[in-house]
Amino acid sequence: MTFPDYTVERVVFGLILCIALLMFSQPLVRLHGPNGSQVIDALNVRSEMSQLQSNLSVIAAPDASASHVNAAGASTSAKPISIPFSLRMASLVPWFVYAALGFCLVTLVDHFFFRKAVALLSLLGGSAGAIAVLQVMLMGSDLQSWTEMLMNTELINSPKDPSGLIMMANSFLIRPGYGLYVLTTCLALVPLLSLTRAVPRIRSVMRRERRVSLSQPVCVRPLNSRYPQDNCTSLDVAKGGLRVESSLNHYYAGMEVYLTRNAGAGGQANPEEHGSVVRVEKKQNGGCCIAIHIIPEA
Repeated sequence: MTFPDYTVERVVFGLILCIALLMFSQPLVRLHGPNGSQVIDALNVRSEMSQLQSNLSVIAAPDASASHVNAAGASTSAKPISIPFSLRMASLVPWFVYAALGFCLVTLVDHFFFRKAVALLSLLGGSAGAIAVLQVMLMGSDLQSWTEMLMNTELINSPKDPSGLIMMANSFLIRPGYGLYVLTTCLALVPLLSLTRAVPRIRSVMRRERRVSLSQPVCVRPLNSRYPQDNCTSLDVAKGGLRVESSLNHYYAGMEVYLTRNAGAGGQANPEEHGSVVRVEKKQNGGCCIAIHIIPEA
């Protein structure tokens, strides 16, 4: 059985969006802390980001009793160590993750029931996921730099430094999980495939049926009587369909039609055939070229 291009494209988009939504329960962020490595999914990403900020605040806050003697012999108190901006904004990561998952769900519903703004919604979700990936990567880089700076400060080197603070500060590592990468990639892939029409193009390249250039009159009668009958000219034909040129613009992918070849050519017309429009190519000077798949009789 041969499926029209638009059906295959819908199936591909549906599978991609379902895979993206399944990343809800997969590792979105990987965090290594004092208690060992752990993976963070959508259910606990918010609480873990809050806990990370709390732990870093404890490390950055100096001991009130900690002091050191400078080169002049004067005793000075330790000053707070500023946490990098990306780490202070760690609470935004969950919201970008939730936005990506939310757009993914809305896109999936729109894809199956409305088909109004699939590419746009998926692009918005992919953008939110990309921002989350970039922020987590920036957090990991800033955390490493901040830890190195922290190790060299007089606060950490102070004899009154709380026990285990050096080990705690050096134990934090954070990076995006594979779930966040897959979620972002899938959401970005849908608008890319939609814009480039990659699925129909790949199918056309893989199509094994040999096409032959042939110009003959073809009468196309839409199954829906609201649309007028159209006298077209074929451009090329194949075993399972043909491509025709029309001056009208009411055709759309999935439209069912009846067509008669050699109609009005002065000779004997072929029997009427049942077909489905699988691709519509708009022309700049008006009209369009339509590819019609012939539906075999049962």
